[in-house]
Amino acid sequence: MRGRPSRRVKAARRASETSGVRPAMLLPILGLLLLAADLPAETYVWIDEQGVTHLTDDPERVPPGARALHGRAEREALWEGPLGPVEQRAPADGPTDHAEARIQRLLRGAVADLERGENARAAVALEGVLSRQPGRPEAHWYLALLDRHRGRYESAEVHLRAFLASAGEDLEPWRASARRRLAALEDERRLADAEVAEREAEWIELEGRHFRVYYDSDLGRASDGYAPTVLRYLEEARGSVGARLGAFPAERMGIVFYGRAAYQRAHGHRFSFQTVGFYDGRIHVVSAAHPAGELRALLFHEYAHAVFREHTGGDRPYWLNEGLAELAERESRQQPGLTRSERSLLRLRMDAGEWIPLRRLVPSFSGLDDEGARMAYLEAAAAAAWIEAHTDRAQRAQLLAEIGTGQELDRSLEALLGLDTDALDRAVQASIRSEFPDAVRRDAVPGGR
Repeated sequence: MRGRPSRRVKAARRASETSGVRPAMLLPILGLLLLAADLPAETYVWIDEQGVTHLTDDPERVPPGARALHGRAEREALWEGPLGPVEQRAPADGPTDHAEARIQRLLRGAVADLERGENARAAVALEGVLSRQPGRPEAHWYLALLDRHRGRYESAEVHLRAFLASAGEDLEPWRASARRRLAALEDERRLADAEVAEREAEWIELEGRHFRVYYDSDLGRASDGYAPTVLRYLEEARGSVGARLGAFPAERMGIVFYGRAAYQRAHGHRFSFQTVGFYDGRIHVVSAAHPAGELRALLFHEYAHAVFREHTGGDRPYWLNEGLAELAERESRQQPGLTRSERSLLRLRMDAGEWIPLRRLVPSFSGLDDEGARMAYLEAAAAAAWIEAHTDRAQRAQLLAEIGTGQELDRSLEALLGLDTDALDRAVQASIRSEFPDAVRRDAVPGGR
């Protein structure tokens, strides 16, 4: 049974049914949307000895041999395509209407949130835009990208159709992209169809330099470039995670790619909650028919788990395992660690006495409700980031190796950091507290709020 459409989906439908209607002053300001997301003109890229791609606009960080990225198309290729409409420039005097100016601020803020990986905040801002202007094409475009990323194909289609109904001819490259994305949604729906998953899957096997890949032939039918794309993602994951953990698998790793419904049919009974991937000697992941950034991020995450497990012999300490995997996933999205809003949320949890001790998170995250699990992942990522900031790659590899010998975790941490689990917990909290001194001062005032 399908759920009832949300208010923003209903608004999108109304907009898509009102073809050609769009607010005044819409087209002159579209170029402002990506100012927050666009990179400076002098941007540099290089790949280190581990195969990890680096990007910076700081000349002092550029090593010999780095290459400047001058063209927008070249930069977008690195980010796997542009995020939004092509550049256009507003008139020099800018918009004068206050309501329009507010819409522009909301859109620019949403794009900046998307660039930082704060998708929930971006969605709220974009929904706010549609509540004021239901036919606003930019908001429909970004919400379509978000819903497609979340697997909400019906909602993504509604927003794409609303975008096509309201975007002008000068956005024709994006209208063409929207039409291609609509066609691709049909492939994703097919892979999510339970009836399709009932048939006996036909598996294709291929070998890369470091991986042995198996994928459902239905995935390859949708895109001729499926196999080389997933192999490229895997090699990128190997380079990035290897640099983070200082460790690599001893043999070729097996990876199995499923359509959404096929994965649920094969493995849904194994978990009490919805999953999109796991590792049991091979990595098993849900894949889109047209793989993009979300699959790349998932592979980074699961590959980190696989390397951790191979070198430690298990999943413990669970907080370190999940924290390293979470950081690897975020790196795949060009997001450096936790966002400021996430760290602020952890600070508020401390104030409320709701911080979960790392020692509680050593065996697993089981027994936590949804909110508790979310906090556990954020704490784990914060702790792993603290360790990364105070160690080098060789030291992290040594830590995994010592855990793999069965040595007590506290002894391993003390040998590496001079801290046991509880002391590390306090150090992580102190680091977060230091970032929000105003909250610390309020704590110092009796009865202060």
